[in-house]
Formats: sequence, structure tokens, C-alpha cells
Amino acid sequence: MNKFEAMKAAKDGLDVWPDLLRHAAERTPTEEIPAEDLDRMKWYGVFHRRQTPGFFMLRLRIPGGRLTTEQVRVLAAIANDHGRGTADITTRQNMQLRWLTLPEIPGILARLETAGITTRQSGMDNVRNFVGCPLAGIDGGELYDTTHLIAELQAALLAAHKRFTNLPRKFNVAISGCREDCGQAQTQDLGFVPAAREIDGRRALGFNVLVGGALGGSSPRLATPLDVFVRPADVVEFFLALLSVYRDHGPREQRTKARLKWLLAEWGEERLRHAVVEELGFPLLTAGQSLTTHVAGDHLGTHHQRTAGLKYVGLHVAEGRITAAQLGELARLADEYGTSEVRLTIDQNVVIPNVTSARLARLLCEPLLRELRPDPPAVWRGLVACTGNDYCHFSLIDTKSRAVELARELEARGVEVPAGTRINLSGCVHACGKHHIGDIGLVGAGVRVDGRVEEAVDVLAGGRLGEESRLASPVQENVLMADLPALAETLLGECRPGAAPALPALAHSGAAENVA
Repeated sequence: MNKFEAMKAAKDGLDVWPDLLRHAAERTPTEEIPAEDLDRMKWYGVFHRRQTPGFFMLRLRIPGGRLTTEQVRVLAAIANDHGRGTADITTRQNMQLRWLTLPEIPGILARLETAGITTRQSGMDNVRNFVGCPLAGIDGGELYDTTHLIAELQAALLAAHKRFTNLPRKFNVAISGCREDCGQAQTQDLGFVPAAREIDGRRALGFNVLVGGALGGSSPRLATPLDVFVRPADVVEFFLALLSVYRDHGPREQRTKARLKWLLAEWGEERLRHAVVEELGFPLLTAGQSLTTHVAGDHLGTHHQRTAGLKYVGLHVAEGRITAAQLGELARLADEYGTSEVRLTIDQNVVIPNVTSARLARLLCEPLLRELRPDPPAVWRGLVACTGNDYCHFSLIDTKSRAVELARELEARGVEVPAGTRINLSGCVHACGKHHIGDIGLVGAGVRVDGRVEEAVDVLAGGRLGEESRLASPVQENVLMADLPALAETLLGECRPGAAPALPALAHSGAAENVA
């Protein structure tokens, strides 16, 4: 039994709450809190960050990325009062608050709960934030509005209490009823994608099921079909049944081989499907006709909604880092021009829905839209980066700064970036920046050059999702940051989005040795 399994066996993660309150009330120095308690605090979204000793990160649960303006204001106030004025939008339509001290956290959690936001089971071996289409309910081409299903999935998970607080590892879920796979189902442990099937002589809408996707670690894998069609009314039951099978049979010996993909590798799709049917107690239909036509766009800019006269406006948040002031202003704009709602995307951007045509021109002239642009250049709109080593001890590089530097240098060089190009940057093999599915994928490395260690990246290219999905292929290892723009320019010039060229190695400016 590895140390994490021993820790969970000794005490359930949710049972750390009295200890959290006690340590907060007594202002226990972080170094005096047992390591096991610090790990268990992640069941409440509370993460101590080695990079910022004495300070904590708080991960929320924002199912489907949907927030009211009142909730946005609460997040802005917390970030302003306790988080040094910033917050991060993640690639799971979620938000993270930083620079919090433990004595502050019980009060912050109470403020969030009052606003209808929970942080429960958002870290460690739990089901993470449910993701889906940020245009659910308003997309003109939508096949099924999954808004209520995402809410029901969250409610069912939290109501289960301790039934699912001890999974072998984390579990990611996406469900989308649009044609664009906005939840990137192929990257998830469990993905529901829209499909149609004949049932009792009538065409029925529902979901095909994909399983076993996971991009982190040394064995990335895209999810594969389970050959199952699930009716909307059965989605929650199916999710709970699969989760039960994973909880009871998923491998636990090695943390690096404990995701659902490893159970799938051992069992295969047929045995997994049979186990889920046994858990459900009723048969499942075989897969229907897939109705997904392409992988999601970036949701930026101004677009028509299904209701005549209404539009949504997608705004670009560079690398997902947003200030408290910007959050507050975003809430004001959504109140004044929309219907008091803001939506987050998996590309770390924001959407203001339900803007009337009469108000659109005034919204586009608002000062905030010069900071959070609806029309960023192509190199920016497809740029995604994980947290980086300023806050994450796994990351080998400062991803946020390096991504910005690369984009600015490519702009300065006048490089033409094809529309739809995605540049994904991860600080390490955990792949939080999803580098395996980028047209250009970058993963952090440490390189010794002439006796000093410098930040570098391994470069991949040609990742794509959809019918012709594939993981990005390695292009070159240990590329120094000074050399990256030239290589990126070559890649952008020689390949269309989704194609991986074969390139000769780029010479380093000194004798380089990988020290990662």
C-alpha cells in the first residue's frame, strides 16, 4: 500500500474538516501541520503550495463554468481582500484563488457557500469539476441542453458523501450536447458526446460514451468508445455505476498507474461495459450515430445565439490569469449588457451571454474589452498554459511568462499564425496545459548550459481531437527559450493545424544537458 492509500485508509478526506478548523483557529504554523492533514485538506479544495510557504490555493467547483454576476463579485472581493488581486481560470472551466492563509480559509469558504459555490472534493482522488459546452442552452446548433445534467451530476456526487471520496486517482468528466465537443471528451476519463439512435422505431437523442482518456504522465491516452448509448435520463445513473466500478476495481498499487485508463488496459472495453451493466442492473444500448462534427472553437468574439436578437461575446483572458478589478468589471458588464451571467471556457476565457443587438455596440466600446479582447490575434487566441512554477512545485518552468514571451516574439517577427492553431504549454508531464493535443505542444524541461541550469521545453506537434484524433508527435527535446521562437516559426510555416512536420534538430547555443 503506497502512502496515499494508507493515508486514505486511516481517515477519509472529508473527516479532516475539524482538524482544518482547529489549525486555522490556533494559527498552527504550516510546517507543524501533519503532512497527511495537508493532503486531506485537498478534499475541501485547500492546497498548500510549496512554492509559496505558508500560503494556500483554493480550488472551486464551478460545474459547466457557469457563474452568476453575484458569484463573480464574491470571487473578485476574495481575490482583492486575500489573494493579492488575482485569480486563475483553469482548463476545466474552473477558478483557483491564491495567496490565502489558513486562518482566513474557513471564513472564505463560508462566503463561497453563501454565494452557492462549493470547493468540496475538488482535489486529490475525487471527481473533478464537470465540464461541458459554455454555450449550453443558447447555442443555435445545440442538440441537447446539458445544463440540468451537469447540475444533477454535481448534486449526485456531493450527495453521495463518502461513497466516492476514496477513488484510486482523480476522475475527469465531460458532457456536451452541442456538435463541437466543447468538453474535449477524448481527454477525459468519461466523456458523453451527443448521438442519435433508433429506439422502438423512433429517433432518440442521447449520448455515446468515451472512456479512458488522460493526458498526464508518461503514457498519455485519448478516450475510446465504450460502444454504449445512454439516454439523458440515465446519464447520472451511468456515471455513478462507472464510478463504482472504478472505485472497487481500479488499480491502487502505483499512483502513476491508477487512472481509469489502466483498468481499461487490463480489462478492455467489453469487460468494463459488462461490469457497468452489472452495477446498473439494466442493459445498455450499443452506441448510436455520433452527431459531433468538429472539436470546439475558442468561443471568442461576437456570435448569434439561438434566440433572434441575442448574441454572446467571448473575451480573451491571457493565459487565464485575471485580476480582481477585471472580475468586478466583468460582473458589471454582464449585468448591464447581458442577463447577469458569466461563463468560463476550457481555453481559460470568459463569455458574456444574452447581449441584445441594441446593446452590443456599447459593450464593444467598454474599456475592459481593450484588456480582455474579443478579437485577439491568432497567436494569442489558441494559447493555453498551466499554472507554472511560480505556484506549482511540479512545473519546471514559468509557463505563464514563457507563453506570453513566445506570443510577443512571434508577433514581433510578423509570423503568420493559421486560424485555429493551438499552442499548449505544460510545465511538466502532468500535462495540465494539455500539450499532447496542441498543434504545437510544449512541455517544460531544465537544461544545463555551460554549467548553469536554464529553462527549456520539449517540443511536440500535430496533436488533434476529433475523428482523426492523435497525440502530438515529438519534434525536439531541450529547446532553450531563446531558440523557441525560431523553431515555432518554422513549425507554423510548415504545418497546418493538426499536422506534424519532420524537422531537423535545432542547434543549441551551448553544450546542453537535460537536468529534469
